Amino acid sequence: MDLQPPSVLAHLPHPLHASSGKTHIAEVYSLADSKKRKRHEVVVAVDGEAVNIYNIQTPKLVTSYALPPQSTFSCQPCSVRRKVPNHAAVKRQTYVAVKQQIKSFVEEHGGNGSSAPVISSSSYTVTDSDSPAVFLGIVPTESEEEGSFDVLAAHQDGRVRRLSSDLETQQWSLRHSEIAKTSATHEIRSCFLVEFEDAKKSLFKRRQDLAALAFGNLTESGVDEPSVLLLVSEPTGSTQTKLSDVKVQMFSVPANVSAQGRDESQKMRHLLTVTMPEVEGQETIERRDSQWYFHVGSAGLNLSFEKGYINFDLSQYAPTVTSKFILENEDFSSILRISPQSVIGAGQSMIAVYDTQYKSVQRSIPVDDVPAGGAGAKARTTFVSYFAKLGVAVAAKNNTLLAFDLSTSHTAAPSLKRPRDGLLIDAIGRGIGSSASQWDTASKKHRTDNITSLGFTSPKQAEQWNQVTAYLRKCAASKDADGFDHAVRGYFGKTLNSPDRFVHPERTLFLLSLIFSLQEDAASEDKLSASSSSRLSIELWPQQTCKWLIQIGHLSLSNIEIALRRSIKPRVLPSLPAGSLAQALVDSDPSLQRLIDVLQGRVLSSPDELAYILKLLINTARARSISLDEETPKALTNGEPTLTDPSTALTTTTTTPEASLANIFLALNTTLEKLHHHPLPATTTSIRSVLSRTEIISMVHHLRLSLATGGYTSRFTEPAPVPVPAEQTQPPLSLPTIISLLNASIDAIGPSGWISASAPGSTIDDSPIRDQELIADMKSEISAALAGVEEATYLKGILHEYLGYAHSVVRSFSATTSSVAVDASGSETPASALVRHEKLNGADLMIFGAPEEGDEGFDGDASGKLLPLSLKAASTDVSKTKIKLSTGEVKTRTSREIGYLRRKAAGKYSFERLIV
Repeated sequence: MDLQPPSVLAHLPHPLHASSGKTHIAEVYSLADSKKRKRHEVVVAVDGEAVNIYNIQTPKLVTSYALPPQSTFSCQPCSVRRKVPNHAAVKRQTYVAVKQQIKSFVEEHGGNGSSAPVISSSSYTVTDSDSPAVFLGIVPTESEEEGSFDVLAAHQDGRVRRLSSDLETQQWSLRHSEIAKTSATHEIRSCFLVEFEDAKKSLFKRRQDLAALAFGNLTESGVDEPSVLLLVSEPTGSTQTKLSDVKVQMFSVPANVSAQGRDESQKMRHLLTVTMPEVEGQETIERRDSQWYFHVGSAGLNLSFEKGYINFDLSQYAPTVTSKFILENEDFSSILRISPQSVIGAGQSMIAVYDTQYKSVQRSIPVDDVPAGGAGAKARTTFVSYFAKLGVAVAAKNNTLLAFDLSTSHTAAPSLKRPRDGLLIDAIGRGIGSSASQWDTASKKHRTDNITSLGFTSPKQAEQWNQVTAYLRKCAASKDADGFDHAVRGYFGKTLNSPDRFVHPERTLFLLSLIFSLQEDAASEDKLSASSSSRLSIELWPQQTCKWLIQIGHLSLSNIEIALRRSIKPRVLPSLPAGSLAQALVDSDPSLQRLIDVLQGRVLSSPDELAYILKLLINTARARSISLDEETPKALTNGEPTLTDPSTALTTTTTTPEASLANIFLALNTTLEKLHHHPLPATTTSIRSVLSRTEIISMVHHLRLSLATGGYTSRFTEPAPVPVPAEQTQPPLSLPTIISLLNASIDAIGPSGWISASAPGSTIDDSPIRDQELIADMKSEISAALAGVEEATYLKGILHEYLGYAHSVVRSFSATTSSVAVDASGSETPASALVRHEKLNGADLMIFGAPEEGDEGFDGDASGKLLPLSLKAASTDVSKTKIKLSTGEVKTRTSREIGYLRRKAAGKYSFERLIV
């Protein structure tokens, strides 16, 4: 399943100061029975503008709070929605950190019968620290009072403070001694609050000692359970950070506030301090674009940076790297985890879903397909959150809030069973481990797998291939088709003149990747197939190379798709719509000669592709026919099949730069013959899905014309019904092809289509009278064709023995030359004077006259025209090979055996005539 372009959730307001202003986006939580759960909403804080809350499902703006123009946020906001105990009211509380203040917006609905919400605000001024706040979160409490949670704020210098939900009381403010040990060299970069119930299932799953230490003196589970605070600190003032210098500190924060005067362990109990392990291949990270996320369900601390993604498992005794992928040539603006094995990342040229286990690209779209609006079209995309139940990843680009729908990429699964992802079969052929193409075998040390995949047996052959590929790339870049042909001819040599010789497919795929390309252009000339931002295009057309590829059957849509998929890695190639190859051939060569060459090749295209070609050719023929005189009959019109003046058609084809009528009908009849090779149900389905009813009727008229000009509906002695130009009937269609495609066309329209067209008042296809006449004419033609088949069957029964003998005769060169006598003038004449040539209705006839009395051969066997008793031609000689009956093996006879069989061979039949 392809990754679809995102939908726009909302257009966010611009920061007041466009150069320095920022937009901070965070998740919204609900609080019920002291349990914190994520809602399908996001809260957006825009510097100098407002704080807005948007619903992801609807989508819509839920509420908005205005701020003074000088407001600048230092961290992400925090919003909570909860039901007030013992009341029918719903209260929403939103917290933001602005310079040295922490502000609160309270919005309450219901309770007094009024539908209008009651909005109030409050603030708390920070006096004991100049460091900006980097985190705001809530700590649920078991209090039965109206405020059932406290606000926790963490500053960059390591100070943590706890405030009441109304911001009127500061419960405590401290810099823990464990944080103070490293405060001189480190600063807090990210913070995460985890509920104790969730921590027991993942973070403390293997560390029961930490769970007991965090639980403290509490004896009853579920009562006053603490929250777990994770602080990620990095070295101060550095632009690049070594992973071994990053520290993660874990604290337990009790649900209820301890009495004043208690030590720091009663406020924040230190549990653990760990150092991140070094990662092979990535010793340092750029701090500017790095982001930390914590996934509660797997206890995974995720790091995304410009080169890739790393996941650390904190549930082990020492943090371990469970998954990673690093692309040295990429520049990610954001990466977000969406499942245990999958992440979605925004790179320089594409946004893709990656499998971190198998290092593969699952789905992708170009960055240009992501809407941004206005001057922000080149802005980078930043992911905010992933809503697993909705299957939606929320991202921001400039001032636009986007939603990537990932639910269609997973197969349906029962509600109690989570869908599996990260399968190996989905990663085959989509690896991103190496940015180099497998066609490039050049390296300081030749790789054995590359040499083997291209069919080479020695490094010398690989070196020769590298030189050829480098030259071919130069020819493709400069559009030098002659140089391309010369290089291919020089490398493949005699193979070009021997279509039946084996050619390694990997090498021809490389040639196709240079001939064809994928254009990311929504304004495609393809108006007939499904809309797509990807359009197949021909970069250059080396005549000899393409002719050779067609002859060996390697120039096909499937091979082109494979070649393009490898050339655009790590992007995932979307499925090319039906008719992509035909449209590319027509766009590059309006004369249709390239399309004809491909149609006449070995490859049998799919029914949908052939139906698309039929649509294109029928419309082209109809457009050309309209330019002729109105009184000149047309072969493909909405009316009856009629004549086309050959002289007029010739004049038209010579003066127009477009395709000639000869090429149009040659491509049309070749396409019909190719379509006949597919099963009838598949042909009917393709015609119904691609062609319109008018185009199907035009196809029926052309098939009726071929039926008439082929002599299938008229007696042999009658003249042709219509003198149609030869270009409209070349190549001639066989009777099985005409019959099967007529059946498919009639079935494609269907009974309902014929009935609706023949209904009174119908305007489809001119008039219902025209359709009724068409049905009547087809009935008469079918009757005439059946009569012809019956006559041919009867004649075949009479001549059955003669036909059987004729099929068994081997016409040798000597027998052919002996039957023809060449006179002194060089003209050929029949050996027997009884044979004469005549022409009837365009057919060449050879007539044998009856011998008269006195002629040689009158007595006896009538000039040797009697058939032998066996009805088989005499064998010319003993075969040089024989087939063993037991095994079917073909063996060569020895000279002795051939001589023996010749001596035992029986002579010809002899006759004796008794005259009484």
